[in-house]
Amino acid sequence: MINENETKNFSGWWAILFIFLTFNIAPIPFALSIGLLGDWVYQNPITVNMTYMGDINMHPIADNLTTILSMTFIILFVLWRMQKRNIPFSDLGSLDIKKKDVLFGTLFLALFIALEELYMWVLGIEMPEGFIEFMLSEPLILGLISVVIIAPIAEEFIFRGFLFSQLQNTRLGPWGAITLSSLLWTVIHFQYEFKILLVLFVFGLFLGYLRMAYQSLSLPIILHAINNLFAFVMAYFNF
Repeated sequence: MINENETKNFSGWWAILFIFLTFNIAPIPFALSIGLLGDWVYQNPITVNMTYMGDINMHPIADNLTTILSMTFIILFVLWRMQKRNIPFSDLGSLDIKKKDVLFGTLFLALFIALEELYMWVLGIEMPEGFIEFMLSEPLILGLISVVIIAPIAEEFIFRGFLFSQLQNTRLGPWGAITLSSLLWTVIHFQYEFKILLVLFVFGLFLGYLRMAYQSLSLPIILHAINNLFAFVMAYFNF
């Protein structure tokens, strides 16, 4: 007899495929329909050089709105699928915010950022100019929301929350789950060159460790947001 209340975790490969398909397909209808808001969403196009894809024309308003709407949809969709499979939302990690943990994590984040800046300086690595121009395009508030709020919440929910929770139950175990989810998170940032991707991978490991050690999803979200805010402010005052 089948118990309808039985928890049905995703298998490792299906969890990865599920996120890959959702992450890549969900933005399409939003991108196609955003033009219904009017031609104003396509003003001020920016040419951004994607390291492995060449030059791509982007529209700050349309693309940021697409990101905000599609990432919100993805979170709700994954939560719905978890509910259908009776997977407890608590598996994603605690959302309780403990000031002591945030302070401790922020200190380590500051050390990481300092080492990252040294690494970038020694190797002469610069962030792609087109991407910075896109991030700082008017209206600035949309870029700020996308980079500092939506990206940290959505990416941590997907990779350090959902994927980690499902992969740690496989033969990979917690450390394997941290490594693989960090690798997959790094891959979605394909707009950067390999040397920058290495930094992102290490940053992903750092966030993954905090997720595991503190059983918290809020902590990596907050630190991810602080990191992105720092990058946004530095770009704003130095670009």
